[in-house]
Amino acid sequence: MKRILGLPLYHVSNIGMDLIPDLQDSIEKLQAEKQDWDRQRSKLSIYTKEGEHKFKLKIDPMEGVKGWQELRQLIKNEVMNYYYFTQPIDDDFQQGPDSKLRDSLKNFWHNYAWYTYFDETDSYGWHAHTQYYLIVTYYVRADEEHAPIQFKSPISDMYTSWTLGTKKAELKETIQPKTGDIMIWPAWLEHQVPSIQEKILDHSTIEEGHKYTNKRISITNCFVKPHQQFLHTQGK
Repeated sequence: MKRILGLPLYHVSNIGMDLIPDLQDSIEKLQAEKQDWDRQRSKLSIYTKEGEHKFKLKIDPMEGVKGWQELRQLIKNEVMNYYYFTQPIDDDFQQGPDSKLRDSLKNFWHNYAWYTYFDETDSYGWHAHTQYYLIVTYYVRADEEHAPIQFKSPISDMYTSWTLGTKKAELKETIQPKTGDIMIWPAWLEHQVPSIQEKILDHSTIEEGHKYTNKRISITNCFVKPHQQFLHTQGK
């Protein structure tokens, strides 16, 4: 597990590579059906054409994505690896409930997923997902030309408020993911995906850079806080 700015970021490569062709092909076909959609709605599978949130409508945003169920189990395995690594049980002090909780989560951990389909004009500003416990991103297609992902230490704002200057001090780490990569991090960790119009790895601009040959495709998988498990039916 890699430590980014001292933070627990789990980054592994070459996961589910045999599933990539089906994942890419099925998502491309789904996107081809959205040619007349508003761009802001079409790039995230979480929305309907009318802009309604699929979770509220009890519609699965991953419906029609071939290979997703197999990938979902691979992601779950990595999530449990992350959980055990970052929060090991001390057998001298933690007994019973802690082990039972982990066994329960291993058996079933409610989560939500959707895919993102980005071109060179798309981006996510700094944000976090504090309503969840863990965030997982799987890269269905991530080429060298695609925008990276950036993580910001929570110390950034503390440091900015402490220094005599007023310019914001962003203690951040930039990672250029590859196809088949999985990254897992605590939901409170701020992150962003800059567009090619912003400064990225080589500080190029949209005028200097090349437009994406293939769209950047990632899957976001959010795992609920353990104490919220009772809200969901076991074994879904």
